[in-house]
Amino acid sequence: MKSDLLKAIVARPPEALSRPEGFVDAAVLLPVWEGQLLFTVRSAHLPHHAAQISFPGGRFDDGESAEQAALREAWEEVGLNPEHVEILGHLNPTLSPFGYRVFPLLGRITQEPQLTPNPAEVDALLWVPIEELLAAPAYAEERTPPPGNRLPNSLGGEFSEMEGQLRRKVWHYPWRGYDIWGVTGNIVHDFLERIRAVRL
Repeated sequence: MKSDLLKAIVARPPEALSRPEGFVDAAVLLPVWEGQLLFTVRSAHLPHHAAQISFPGGRFDDGESAEQAALREAWEEVGLNPEHVEILGHLNPTLSPFGYRVFPLLGRITQEPQLTPNPAEVDALLWVPIEELLAAPAYAEERTPPPGNRLPNSLGGEFSEMEGQLRRKVWHYPWRGYDIWGVTGNIVHDFLERIRAVRL
């Protein structure tokens, strides 16, 4: 996928998203290399989202920007050298039910990556062709956030209320036996919709 197209995807400013009380900021990196997105399969031993598909990322350290946090986490999780990543821009921020405001950043890997997954956090790496995601039989479902979630009672955007319960639209992208869903699926949906808009 050409660099000009990737830059056009993030030319539109991201939507504003206020941080709910008690939430902390986190960032994820969408690393692109030769038309593929890099995902991780999270370790089955992690306390949250174990064995799920995600992007490299995590919470901000003190004083970090979103860009710094995303690059640091990608280095710590998969061994992606920050010097080999060109940050192109932001996608729309989103909320995790576990108390994070998540900033997704699109990054182009500038030379062939030599990756070493951190076994404490990552069970496997997935290089997923973007064109396959565009053709995937994606679907959305309305879900009640999990028990113990920290989401406020009233939110807009991808959230709604039904019979007094908070509901969230969650996107699923099936790919070669994997289910890319949840916060990651919603970020993927934003990314792919931006590609479709640019290609019109």
